[in-house]
Amino acid sequence: MVRILGLILLAAGPAWLGFHAAARLARRPSVLRDLAGALEEMGREVSFRLTPLPEIFARLAAERDGPVESVFAACAGGVDGLEERSMGEIWRSALRQADLDLDARSGRAMEELGSALGRCGGADLAAALDQAAAELRAAAGAADRETEQKGRMDRVLGLTAGAALFILLW
Repeated sequence: MVRILGLILLAAGPAWLGFHAAARLARRPSVLRDLAGALEEMGREVSFRLTPLPEIFARLAAERDGPVESVFAACAGGVDGLEERSMGEIWRSALRQADLDLDARSGRAMEELGSALGRCGGADLAAALDQAAAELRAAAGAADRETEQKGRMDRVLGLTAGAALFILLW
């Protein structure tokens, strides 16, 4: 009885890893869309209401959750140290701290956006925000396709590895 229980637990490990990897893949498109939505909202605030960046960061941190919240919360907290660091440095630091799962292209777009923050005003900043949001939306579409293909494969491989361990050790 103990042996069977041990085999079941041993087989459950790879299965759990496969399902965990699939769940992480499934989370990525929603995080990218949420971040793109936040950037679009930021663009509207900058262009139409002329809201200062610290106020936008604080409001977006309060409205969002997960990794997107942590980006804007870190930026809102980092604004106090603007004397020592530029807004771009604060932005890049917040991106590194958050678990956004950005691919190379969208990561580069977010880094470039950091260069525009605090340096550009109004229309130029809104255009940079729109461009970064469009890049994130495209990355979310690609992540959807990857999730559909690779997520299924991760689950099947996890279950197969668990079943193989169970059979081999039986």
